Order: sequence, then structure tokens, then C-alpha cells
Amino acid sequence: MKYKLMSGDTNEVSKGIFVKGDRILLVKPSIGNTNKYDIPGGKIKLGESKEQGLYRECMEEIGLQVRKVKFLGREENRKKNYFIISEWVGDIILQKEEILKYRWVSTDVVLQYNLTKTAYDGITMYLATI
Repeated sequence: MKYKLMSGDTNEVSKGIFVKGDRILLVKPSIGNTNKYDIPGGKIKLGESKEQGLYRECMEEIGLQVRKVKFLGREENRKKNYFIISEWVGDIILQKEEILKYRWVSTDVVLQYNLTKTAYDGITMYLATI
């Protein structure tokens, strides 16, 4: 999904791969690539760490309070940071202005979904670790 820089945004992005058993959380954006699935996350604000930006974005987009993350990797040219999220609190509550729907998808079939490049790259990175 293409992100527009808003006041206070940096050009860095943090994305989270929520893992529940053998399933990964995918979200369908309501703006941008609405025909593709993505993973939660977004632009880091000025003064935030990569993790703080991820925590804030996940709370805003899907209402989950992230508790435990592990840095997975970084795509240097596109300034994307990827994290594995293994613990969180709350129930999914979508911010309808940004997210249309969500689904938990098995790792066996997740790459068969129509994914954004960001989601594909992050999920591929994650799958290489399991």
C-alpha cells in the first residue's frame, strides 16, 4: 500500500506479522491496494522507535495492544521494518477508514493470496524462519 507522508511522519515503515499457531493475520486496506491483502503497520512518526511506531499503528488499525515482538528484518531500499508479533492483548476492532476486513490464514496457503509487495516480502522472510 502506498503511504502518503502526513505531518510528523518519517519515510520509514514498521510492519507486523501476527502469528497465532500456524496462521498469520492479513488485513484488507480500505484505501490504496483494496484488492490486495496486507499486514498491519505503517509509517513511523518523528521521535518514535521502530517498535513504538508498530505498536501505535497496530492499535490504531486493528485495536490490538502488542506485547511481544521480535525484529525479523529490514528491506533497506524501501525502508520497511518487519517484526514477528507473538503476544498481544484485546480483540480485533478495525479502523474502517483504513481496514475493510481481516482474516487469519494458514502458513501453508498464505502466499497464494493476492498480497501487497510489502506483505509478500515480510511473510516470505517469516516463512524462511520456520
